[in-house]
Amino acid sequence: MSDTEPKRALGIDFGSRRIGLAVSDQSRTLATGYTTIENNDEAPGNIARIVDEKKIDVIVFGLPVSIEGGDTRKAKEVKRFAADVEKEVSVPIVFHDESFTSRDAMETMIAMNTKRKQRRDKGRIDSMAAALILQSYLDTEQHKSDRP
Repeated sequence: MSDTEPKRALGIDFGSRRIGLAVSDQSRTLATGYTTIENNDEAPGNIARIVDEKKIDVIVFGLPVSIEGGDTRKAKEVKRFAADVEKEVSVPIVFHDESFTSRDAMETMIAMNTKRKQRRDKGRIDSMAAALILQSYLDTEQHKSDRP
């Protein structure tokens, strides 16, 4: 891939046990659940490897925003983890509101007639939540570029 070809975006749904990951296509139109990784000391390095492998040029962290618009306890955890990831990568990191994405992921799985056993797979829910976060970000960015 040359430097002039479009690159992908990586979406992250941060959880205390698992981290859901999603990637965009090269046109940055569609987000797809990619995988989950364990939230441990190796997670920032694992994310850095994925950034290199998938030719990622922006990381989008889902940020839980309080109803009042301030940082929640979880938002502070996300920002601390993002700072650790930032030490490992040379791509920009952005935050995008993730309100209700885990619930929306479950509802999407139900609408897709996903079997109950598969819906109990927390990793599947986490990667779908990451895809919803990333898709929302991609749609927002597309809308911004469509403005006159």
